[in-house]
Amino acid sequence: MSNQDYQIMLGQGTQGRLGLSIKTLQRHFACFGSSGSGKTVASKVLMEELARQGIPIIAFDPQGDIASLAIIESKEELEKKGVESSIQKDFEENVEVVIWTPGSSKGLPICINPLQFDGIDELSYEDKTRTFSSIAKNISSLVGYDLDNDDGKSAEAVLAVLFEHCYNENITLFDFNDVVEILGDLPETVSMVVASVGTSQFLKGLMKKLSLLTLGSRKLIFQTGIPANIDALLGKDGSTDKTRISVIYLNTLHSTEEKEFFISGISQLLYRWMLKNPLKGGQEGVQCAMFIDEIAPYIPPVKVPSCKQNLELLFRQGRKYGVSSLIATQSPGDIDYKAIGQFSTFILGTLNTKQDIDKVKKRLESVAPKEIDYIVTQLPALKPGHFLLVSPDEYDRVQKLSVRWLVTQHKVITEHQLSTLISDDHRSFYIQESLEDDSQLETQEVDSDPMQESEQIGEQSPKESLDLANEDTILAVQNKIFERDLKRKVKRYLSGTILKSEELYKVSFKYLPLIKTSLLFVDQKGFFNKTIREIPENLYLDFKTHDIMFIKNDIINFASVVDIDPHKIMDLDDCCTIELLNKSQVDFDFRSLGGRKLNKKQVKHNLERKYKVKVKDSELIIFPLWECTIKNKKDGKTRIIMIDGIFGNQISIKP
Repeated sequence: MSNQDYQIMLGQGTQGRLGLSIKTLQRHFACFGSSGSGKTVASKVLMEELARQGIPIIAFDPQGDIASLAIIESKEELEKKGVESSIQKDFEENVEVVIWTPGSSKGLPICINPLQFDGIDELSYEDKTRTFSSIAKNISSLVGYDLDNDDGKSAEAVLAVLFEHCYNENITLFDFNDVVEILGDLPETVSMVVASVGTSQFLKGLMKKLSLLTLGSRKLIFQTGIPANIDALLGKDGSTDKTRISVIYLNTLHSTEEKEFFISGISQLLYRWMLKNPLKGGQEGVQCAMFIDEIAPYIPPVKVPSCKQNLELLFRQGRKYGVSSLIATQSPGDIDYKAIGQFSTFILGTLNTKQDIDKVKKRLESVAPKEIDYIVTQLPALKPGHFLLVSPDEYDRVQKLSVRWLVTQHKVITEHQLSTLISDDHRSFYIQESLEDDSQLETQEVDSDPMQESEQIGEQSPKESLDLANEDTILAVQNKIFERDLKRKVKRYLSGTILKSEELYKVSFKYLPLIKTSLLFVDQKGFFNKTIREIPENLYLDFKTHDIMFIKNDIINFASVVDIDPHKIMDLDDCCTIELLNKSQVDFDFRSLGGRKLNKKQVKHNLERKYKVKVKDSELIIFPLWECTIKNKKDGKTRIIMIDGIFGNQISIKP
């Protein structure tokens, strides 16, 4: 095949332009490279090229840098980088990038209600059974069950049988309150399963965990925004005549389980969509693609997260339906290579660790057996932006590739920047109608009191919310700074310039207790015809002082009042992962709270006096810290500094 026949042009090879055919990408594509190798840029180039060929893409963005596909680079900059102006013009005129935000209205809000079994009637019996099992697995993981142990498997079995019963009996499940109600008065078919796999105590625990999904910020995943729909994500719903790249911005989700739930839910919807939309005119071609950046946590070799099964199903079945899977990771040693056995094309950037190289070698021994030694010796020496292209469907030998420059910008987009990237047309098409009915996004009122609390049916008081809380679990911010990092992180805080007069003496890991508050910020505009926008947001407070936590220049600070609107405050939602853990897993002495309990009423009143907000709920959350003892090399005197477990910077805490 000559160069001009390639539809997908990735960059330059040793003999000119280098590319791939769309037919080759039907058998999936993987990009491996360590941090700084340029793997994300290479993956984005591939997405730009696919979209230019009219192939829509659903892209999961765990770090915020895929979202910058929505920003076209300046012509001057592209000229400097040698990018053909025709590529930029083609992309700008024929491609659109839409950023969807699960559980948040900061972009285009999108939600998944797993209890709505839309389109399941057309599935075979086996696929229906697989769907109910997958939904049950997703929910069990979301509420904190380990899917590898007996309780997790029992929860999955009970919910799968319950969902099948509700489907067969035409029972509509609107939310998780309905599920809890049915579990409280079990149908005979479900009670038989419960009796065989769990005790009454187990059932009570399951009901309590499910009840938590109806409270606080977690319910926004199921309620805020338009229900996830593959036609909408692919731009096949009549909203556009351009090729759409839908970026699902995962940073608006606050725990690993929530991200797994959303990836699994979209993957499941895509699988059902492709069964109803087979390729026309044979088995060759690509009608859409799905991209997952930093995929390692979602297909690990040992653990089975809730999304792994659905991803594996797409990898196996997607090829014959023209659904191409594209993945990237900087940790190829941490992925299950059986899960990507269907992938035939790889681009490899620099890899330095023996584990990663050995994993890649094992996978490529069957793809390029004659050149495997050459590949292994080249990997550590590759420069950023330079790769080895291994595609036996396309080339009979390994190709050296220098990836072209992006026509879009490559930078991290924060949550607070998202609103500027959503077009008025998209907001109008997807949100306008729902705004009239969804008080979480925007309501129209005349001469109304924006602070008046509505008495809604089923709305729990703070006391009732406390009664539903699981006393055995705790919200915890996931630590990102490890002990081996501390010597480097602390160095800047030691006395002395080049020769330091102090040294890191010892360290101790601790948790700082905080309060996570779920609230609605009331943004009111207009005088006669008032427009009231109620924006869901979380704020984080010091447990003792109730000072507000905020982040500036990666430094964590506390203040009595932060003089900006609550939804514009940079906080933990923008930079970390929050997990629901069993207290037995957490190294935190709850006696350190001194018997002091969370006073939800006081928190509510304090915040509502500071901002125009409605506080919905408050709960305890713990934040990772490193207590570092610094020792003077001469006199042996010591002092203590606290390093946060997210950025690795010093944090000041009031005693």
